[in-house]
Amino acid sequence: MLDESDDSRVTVIQGPPGTGKTTVIAAFVQAAVRAGRRGIWLIAQSNIAVKNIAEKLAKIGLQNWKLLVSADFFEFWHEHLYASIQANIIVSDEFVDKGALFGHLSGCPVVLCTLSMLSSPILHTSGVFRVVQLQTIVVDEASQIEVGSYIPLFTTSSTIRKVTFIGDDKQYRMPCQIGGFISEAVYEELLKSHEGHPLADADVPTCHFINVPGVQVSHGTSWKNLNECQAILKLAHIFQDQRKKFKIITPYDAQRTLIENELKAAEMQWEDKCFNVDSFQGNEEDYIIISLVRSWELGFLADLRRTNVMLTRCKRGMVIFTNKVFMGKYGKESLVGQLHDYYDKAWIEIQEMEETTFI
Repeated sequence: MLDESDDSRVTVIQGPPGTGKTTVIAAFVQAAVRAGRRGIWLIAQSNIAVKNIAEKLAKIGLQNWKLLVSADFFEFWHEHLYASIQANIIVSDEFVDKGALFGHLSGCPVVLCTLSMLSSPILHTSGVFRVVQLQTIVVDEASQIEVGSYIPLFTTSSTIRKVTFIGDDKQYRMPCQIGGFISEAVYEELLKSHEGHPLADADVPTCHFINVPGVQVSHGTSWKNLNECQAILKLAHIFQDQRKKFKIITPYDAQRTLIENELKAAEMQWEDKCFNVDSFQGNEEDYIIISLVRSWELGFLADLRRTNVMLTRCKRGMVIFTNKVFMGKYGKESLVGQLHDYYDKAWIEIQEMEETTFI
């Protein structure tokens, strides 16, 4: 990563989930800054992956860097995620004040942002690249980014001297049952599951579908499903009593807020429990509870990449709350529908959750 000779202008690093990619990036930045390098840009597909890198930089004592984040992502819903690195944040609605922006970035050797932020017109018109040139680029989550999305990266500047792509082709996180499905459905069977996973030989399902006859209800520009929320509270209570480590994720902010508020009202564990899919990218937990919300039309589920993120967060098991009728009529062509077909006889009813074994 530090080599800028002609033979090493592009470097590819394989880093399967859980093997320390973020630590490697932080160590590289530390060494590069110590060597006097500037124009270091750390890029990822998701805001959460970029945030995780920023937190790692702060953890090892590096302070001279800035994280550029979209106002749409930061404000209202996700500001709390950045509490520990607030002093290093520049929100996109601050780009219009070029004097202040240049002041923040002057002398800054390291900038972090998503690939979409790097490509955004507002960043280009702000003149940021005159203050911090693109010289060394590290791309995390590289294997999750479509080739065409890289075009802006290489057409933005003629000053790029080095690019490092960090990705993976072998996963250590998911049980082999789920990993095998994801490999077949998304990665043309090129993603391999580590044979040493603790549930590699599991002979019971690691994924369950809970049938909830609920209806999606609009909430501003988002959606929520009250029946799914109440059913999820029952499973959360079961998992909490069994001391299972779990997170709850959903595609919709309105549903996330509803579930979080209901957990709090029930005096259950609620802090750091509920996330929307985009904010949970790059994270994991033993058990993942998913609320699909939808009762008609695919909506979020038509997005293969984001649905893939949603289905690949668990280390031991995954429980998906949805509606049998919805899955039969709308969802069968989605990645979730394919997962359902992969897990034959995966449905259980709400009242059966207490008797179900979640390994």
